[in-house]
Amino acid sequence: MPFKAGFYYSLHEGGKKDQKPVILIHGAGSSHLIWPAEIRRLVGHTVIALDLPGHGRSNGVGIQSVSDYTAAIIEFLAAAHIFQAAFVGHSLGGAIALQLALDFPQHVIGIGVLSAGASFNLPAELITYLSSASTASAGYQILQERLGCAGSPQAIAAAGFKAMTSARPSVLYGDWLACSRFDLYEQVARINTPAFVACGHEDRLTPPTQAHYLSTNLPIARLEMIRSAGHLLPFEQPAALAAGLQRFLDDLLAWHAQFPLHSDFPQETASVTRPKNSSRPE
Repeated sequence: MPFKAGFYYSLHEGGKKDQKPVILIHGAGSSHLIWPAEIRRLVGHTVIALDLPGHGRSNGVGIQSVSDYTAAIIEFLAAAHIFQAAFVGHSLGGAIALQLALDFPQHVIGIGVLSAGASFNLPAELITYLSSASTASAGYQILQERLGCAGSPQAIAAAGFKAMTSARPSVLYGDWLACSRFDLYEQVARINTPAFVACGHEDRLTPPTQAHYLSTNLPIARLEMIRSAGHLLPFEQPAALAAGLQRFLDDLLAWHAQFPLHSDFPQETASVTRPKNSSRPE
């Protein structure tokens, strides 16, 4: 089994030898298994899908802050002899990708922020319920009600909920506590790495207003809104998500090959430079 710095990871060696890898970071309470095959095996890319500390097969214990998860991933990079990579995260993983780009830009060539925002407007009672074994079931009920979208087949919704609650209860609590404390609203404009922002139209945990805020305030961003999906975007619309991510990463690598120093990243839709919007989404 592949381990580095206590991290278990899966590896798809689809890129060229000197190509920067894509590192996948799963969401709260989950593991690398949340990623569909279409994303774990992106064509033409080397893809590393991590289990965060205390999750899946990784060693250690869960962490209760996004910054500490970020520091742990930097340790993984050092152990794996990786200097630069693109980081793609779902939910909590998206927050970690943003924090990495802000705190360690020298290691980040691009980010994918999926079902995440500059903060998480979580129900206050979710954290309270998950903090105690006697009330945890109520917290799980809130998650079950908000993770999927109304139109998702029951089997997909059930599989997604199971995947995002597979960690130990204490780890699940710590993850959502980390999300509740995460807030980069005043700092996202300082993140100059190219970003792919994707959100389900029916996401009830990080709604579309969060994705629009990111795409407006990140200096270099591409936004993709995906229909018939909620917070369980990798489960609900894996093909659409993988296609958008593939286009972004292909463009990202081509851009870095042509412009190793700072330059505007090619966009499919809106212009790169956007007016800044300082108001928080509801």
